[in-house]
Amino acid sequence: MKYAFVTTNLLDLWSRPDYDSERASQLLFAEPVKVLKESKEFWQVAQVDNYTGWTDKRFLNTISKSAYEYYLKKINAVVALDRARLLASAGNKATEPYFLYYGTGIWISHIHKGYCKAVLPDKTVVFLKSRAVRPINKKKSKNISGKRLVSEAFKFLGVPYLWGGVSPTGFDCSGLVRAVCSRYALYIPRDAGEQIKTGVKISRDEVKAGDLLFFKRHVGLAIGKEKIIHASRGGGGVRINSLKPDMPNYRADLDRDYNQARRIL
Repeated sequence: MKYAFVTTNLLDLWSRPDYDSERASQLLFAEPVKVLKESKEFWQVAQVDNYTGWTDKRFLNTISKSAYEYYLKKINAVVALDRARLLASAGNKATEPYFLYYGTGIWISHIHKGYCKAVLPDKTVVFLKSRAVRPINKKKSKNISGKRLVSEAFKFLGVPYLWGGVSPTGFDCSGLVRAVCSRYALYIPRDAGEQIKTGVKISRDEVKAGDLLFFKRHVGLAIGKEKIIHASRGGGGVRINSLKPDMPNYRADLDRDYNQARRIL
């Protein structure tokens, strides 16, 4: 089996080895993947959680199995801004792919005078401004509040809907939820169909900020018992909607298609 990592800032993951197929998801810069199958232009890859799809092999660099495993252990920070410039050296001009998107996991080996030294899976060194990244602390993630998750999601109000999207260029419903959770080292599956198996099922009366609300083929983040923030295709992007008829921005279809709530914190 081959192993590789992503060399561009955002790489589409397709359902088939065909640019006209459905976008299944997206990969972020430096993300390590397993290569499952190869075709002329595409490789089928698996993310660390075994989510699979086909992607353009031109934007993957191969690495050894040991480098793949080592890098996964070393990822210790995440890009916390919508976009962060990628630099060739501290204070120097940008280098390809020029900027990274929110949610990109990275290995920071050193911080000095406002700059972070980042090491890629092939040991290439690049730099980012330290204000652009936040450390990943899995121990502290257990203490993250639901209100903190909601506040993070509010940053993306107005971001357009994109099927398969995982970045501020466009989110789908489960992509938004996963991105916000990953920011705080809360790792959940990619699709709503798998996310609904996480956490603990609770009643609708128990819902509070930070719970996941599931509907027919849809997921959102609860702001409270009767309001959600979600990436809505019907709403044109990341929006706040209510589930109570006498409240503003009521979505009768979501109220009707409500399935269940899950607590992940």
